[in-house]
Amino acid sequence: MNDTHDFLLEKRLQNEAPDLHRRVTDSVAMLYTMLESFLSWFPDFTDHSLLHSLDVLDYSNKILGDQVWALNTLECYVLVMACYLHDVGMGISRKDFEVFEKELESKGTLKESHSVNEAQIIREQHNELSGLIIKKYSKLFDIFDKDTMFAIIQVARGHRKTDLLDEFEYPNMQTKNGVIRTPYLAAVIRLADEIDVASNRNPELLFDLSNLTNQKDIDAFGTHQSIRSVEVRSDHIELIVSPTEPRFVPLIENLAEKIRQTLAYCRDVAQKRSDLCIYQEDVRITTM
Repeated sequence: MNDTHDFLLEKRLQNEAPDLHRRVTDSVAMLYTMLESFLSWFPDFTDHSLLHSLDVLDYSNKILGDQVWALNTLECYVLVMACYLHDVGMGISRKDFEVFEKELESKGTLKESHSVNEAQIIREQHNELSGLIIKKYSKLFDIFDKDTMFAIIQVARGHRKTDLLDEFEYPNMQTKNGVIRTPYLAAVIRLADEIDVASNRNPELLFDLSNLTNQKDIDAFGTHQSIRSVEVRSDHIELIVSPTEPRFVPLIENLAEKIRQTLAYCRDVAQKRSDLCIYQEDVRITTM
């Protein structure tokens, strides 16, 4: 498998399904404002902007490798849209939040939440909020039918927490436009989101680091700053690190183990719920 990224998901849409490619590009302009509004809710340092969405799309391409050719163009569209939309819940408007919070309460989603304020609820439940926003604004996102909308919602929600082995929540959908293997697509985006941990996800220009007083936030920022890049290889994921302080070494190792667990889960989902696979088998750390 070639390690270089060549935007195959996007190129396939552009070359083989120009109408689907147009729908994606038309949605991106509106997404920018929605995603950037997460800054109004959060004084923290983790990027959930369009740049992060582009990174997740980039990593999804790399994780797929040559298996991108095993996807049909509808699956390519669903995955690309889910990559762009998976964090849109982080930029939710106050008006939508007040409505969706009640909906989450009615479904019992908030019962297990440890959040004590609105910002924490949004952060903890943002994948569910993303799904609700996609549903409400599906016409604005130019999503053309209910099956496709459901698939995009489930794959976007699936970037965290949800049970990808649940055949009801994550079916392999037979649609008039082709099969959509939602469990596999969700496994790809979950792993892609998990490995977006390099220092370029924490742009120092956007944040006043002197305002970080919570030790957990300080440790998390230092850990991410110590990870210079993440490379998706043919059979493993490599963290290229340069610890800013010795105390970050075990924190980097802990983060690598967390990624390793997500990788194992996503590989299991791919094996059990699809006819495709995830090539990468391990997470390795390389110190500069």
